[in-house]
Amino acid sequence: MAAEPETIPLPRHILTNDGLVVLSRAGLGDGLLVDLIRHKRTQFDTSADALALLARHGLSENVLRAVVEKQEQVLLRKPRLSVTPVGQGPAVETASSVEMEPGEVVLMPGGGGRRFLRSSPDRWYKVTMR
Repeated sequence: MAAEPETIPLPRHILTNDGLVVLSRAGLGDGLLVDLIRHKRTQFDTSADALALLARHGLSENVLRAVVEKQEQVLLRKPRLSVTPVGQGPAVETASSVEMEPGEVVLMPGGGGRRFLRSSPDRWYKVTMR
């Protein structure tokens, strides 16, 4: 038998296939599950094996359809990139001094000769992609 691929745990606020199984076992109805799928951040596995596993766990066809539709929307959505100045010069000593959320990075000044934005060369930026 093939070994299961190693999975990287996602933040708890992202709804996954496993999360749907947990919520279904807790007794949440189809209507609420579909609402959660439509309105929460998600990352679903929509392979045939994964959908079959959800069905074996008792999730309805309506829930499976919502999973597939949401994952298609996620894959088709263009990522949004925002760039925010977070400080300049001695005000920002290191990237660790800037509060960040998952999906954000801090760019240091001096982009190797390339101009990322027209601004002071010692300004730091927080970049968010959602």
